[in-house]
Amino acid sequence: MWIKTAASAISLSLALIAAPLLAQPAPGDAENTAQAAEASGSAETTRTYVVRKGDSLSRIAKRFYGNSVLWLPILNANVDKVKGQRKLIFPGTTLMIPSLEEREEQIFTAAATPESQLLPVVTGNDYAPFTDKNLPEGGLFTELVKVAMTRAGYKPDIEFLPWDYAMRATQKSTFKASFPWYETKDRREALWYSRPVYEVLIVVYHKAGAPLQFDGIDDLNGLNLCRPEGYFDDDISAKVAEGLIIRTAPTTPGDCFNMLVSGDVDVVSLSAMVGNGEIIKAGFEDQIEVAETPLAIRPLHIVYPKFDPRSRGVMGKIDVALKAMEKEGVMAQVIEKHLRSHFEALTKAKDSREVASNE
Repeated sequence: MWIKTAASAISLSLALIAAPLLAQPAPGDAENTAQAAEASGSAETTRTYVVRKGDSLSRIAKRFYGNSVLWLPILNANVDKVKGQRKLIFPGTTLMIPSLEEREEQIFTAAATPESQLLPVVTGNDYAPFTDKNLPEGGLFTELVKVAMTRAGYKPDIEFLPWDYAMRATQKSTFKASFPWYETKDRREALWYSRPVYEVLIVVYHKAGAPLQFDGIDDLNGLNLCRPEGYFDDDISAKVAEGLIIRTAPTTPGDCFNMLVSGDVDVVSLSAMVGNGEIIKAGFEDQIEVAETPLAIRPLHIVYPKFDPRSRGVMGKIDVALKAMEKEGVMAQVIEKHLRSHFEALTKAKDSREVASNE
């Protein structure tokens, strides 16, 4: 498995980004040339790579997968190699290089019984790989929620509706739970938040050839930052209110990247999972780069309406189930299954685009 622990360890791995590495002696080119050759071998072969001076996750992903954007699987596979909060790996570090091929694994879940209490739940679409009615099992987060709620003795009845309606309806207790949501101050007033289910790396993208020296949010002063309408903004709202950052908010993440390439905005800030997928879909891999330092790490939660006095009891039972899933490795299995499927779909999309462009 290339996710070695559950959400807590994933959060540690996702706290780091594909950064250039500290200057240290590097192994010879012949060794890594041989390692790269393994990329064309059997998917069952355990592949490794010894980090060299100047390497980054993006460059290593390009070497093994042919696409610099597909660096998250390598990051997740090497949680035990983390050497601090700013740099992932150092020259001389031996990395595991996971295969992106699908692998069937049996995941122990639970089945609802006639005694299970029906629980109306709402989420939204177009948030791959986390939620979408057209994804397998409704997406990574949807399956985690289904398993946890079922284990807790509930029968989740999940609807996929527009995000803004989902939030309003949950706050009014029309639905008894909703997911996945970042925590914000205004939402906290009306909602209970579950234990963190999955933690997301928020990164800053910039146009290739226009290097960005980014070590923290102050380095965004004076820039036009794109983040789609409806996305959380509490991490940048103070800067925007002071006029230090200009916020552009189109409808979709894809709009943001189109604006970045055309020069209409300076940077885009999104989760790495969403951003990398959009870059591949648009064919912008060679035109957009990611800053070396993450902007933030944000947990995703299940939320429950404070308006319903039973919500805290429901949340408590489901949180116990989530904790057990993490301890048993079920959470890691579900996450790995969906991420494999997600990265395989991205790779196929890239290959299809290249074939079409050559015809």
